[in-house]
Amino acid sequence: MNLLQLLQMPWQATQHGLRWLSLVVLALCSGGAVAIGLFADNPDRWVGSVVLYGLGLAYLWAIFFPSSLLVAMDARQLRVPRIQRQIVASLLLYGVLCPALPLVVMGAAGMPLRGAAALLVLCSSGGLAIALLPRYVAAFMGMAPSLMHALWLRLNLPGISDPHFATGAAWIVLALLPALAWRWRQLLRAGPGQPLGWSAPMVLQFRNGSWGHWGNLGDQRQLRLRPAWLQLQPNLDGVGPGAPYMTLRVALGGWYMPQTLRSYIRQLGLVLAIVAVPLACIVALVLLGDRQAHAAEILRGSLIGALSSFSIIAGPMTCLISLQWLRKRWQRANAELPLLALLPGLGDSERVKRQLLRAGLGLPLGLHALLALLAVAAMLYWRSHANLLLFPLLAQVGSAAVTAAAVLNLFGGRALRLWMTGMVLVTTFVLTLLSMLLPVMAWGRHPVVWVAPWLPALGAGWLLLVGAMVWLGRRGWHDLMQRPHPFLTN
Repeated sequence: MNLLQLLQMPWQATQHGLRWLSLVVLALCSGGAVAIGLFADNPDRWVGSVVLYGLGLAYLWAIFFPSSLLVAMDARQLRVPRIQRQIVASLLLYGVLCPALPLVVMGAAGMPLRGAAALLVLCSSGGLAIALLPRYVAAFMGMAPSLMHALWLRLNLPGISDPHFATGAAWIVLALLPALAWRWRQLLRAGPGQPLGWSAPMVLQFRNGSWGHWGNLGDQRQLRLRPAWLQLQPNLDGVGPGAPYMTLRVALGGWYMPQTLRSYIRQLGLVLAIVAVPLACIVALVLLGDRQAHAAEILRGSLIGALSSFSIIAGPMTCLISLQWLRKRWQRANAELPLLALLPGLGDSERVKRQLLRAGLGLPLGLHALLALLAVAAMLYWRSHANLLLFPLLAQVGSAAVTAAAVLNLFGGRALRLWMTGMVLVTTFVLTLLSMLLPVMAWGRHPVVWVAPWLPALGAGWLLLVGAMVWLGRRGWHDLMQRPHPFLTN
């Protein structure tokens, strides 16, 4: 196999949607790294560039490259050992090229290379570790930057520009690479038939889970893979002809299903635990170290970072889950929609439309409103950081507009095409990501001068997105009102 075929192998092994999403993420991180290197005034601007590009590498090695393991599993099942060796050779080649290409550019620009090389290799190894480790490990990655920051402060560890950082990172990588090789071989021998769920490695979700096949999002088989204490417990009290709203929620199923109070508490407890455990570690590291005087400031910054990180995940995902779950009913030729139309007690067409809008939009818009209220409460409590929290609030308003517009067009019979839905969701994600990063870069402890002038453009981007969604939502509302009945296949 020649060099070109080795380079093409990860692209061919990855799902179509993940290919382009990975390209977008890499392009954004690379473009941001170049912009920091060209326009930042700080003499250590190369650190910001390397960190941002390292985040892109971590994403590639966590989401894009591990899909090759699935092909290697199939090749082992089919007794084709040559393909397995080619996959390993391809990943080793990319393991060299991913850090080497930016290092060549940095070397030509006269920037230091030891710390940069150590960080890029560490990011690549860490991303692959995320893919090969159980799924619940990835749930804590949102708080990892704050936790690592507190750890650095507690132990007075060297920064990236310190020569000792490269030595420490090299030892970590040397310890991590044999463990990754052992884990890869272990998963390869176990094959694709091992049980899924939260204890399974994240790479196995790329075949049947919500990362690669969006059509399986919220599938009942995926829900049954949850542990027993996380299984949904439906609440059927009050369901019947006299309560069409509750009846429609039961019929829609999935996360629209009414649950018992205990079930809601369990779901909420999991989310709070994901946030609280890293925060507790941060507090412990700060209080046990020599920075007790700055404990409140560090904790405040960690909480603001946690809220922003949670917003960047929860906003677009709320829209995606709601839209994908409803599209299954309105865009498939099956008997589900006629059965929904035959539910007793729905009333005339106008009443059915009102109840359907309440059932389909009530839950996602309620979640968006809850996140927006959290941002407003944080702005009122930490008034000195209100400018930072304004952008996560804008992110929730924009995500809510996207959710409402997409669902209204779906109910109105003019569902957004797949490419348009993807473009809108990617735009929302990018704007939300920038809303988390740019305000911190402009108004944080070490402000970057050139970032502040771009913040009005970021706000204008949100306004343009909300305006476009208002127009789309108005079109969907008009079409829904003109339909003789809402339960018609698109």
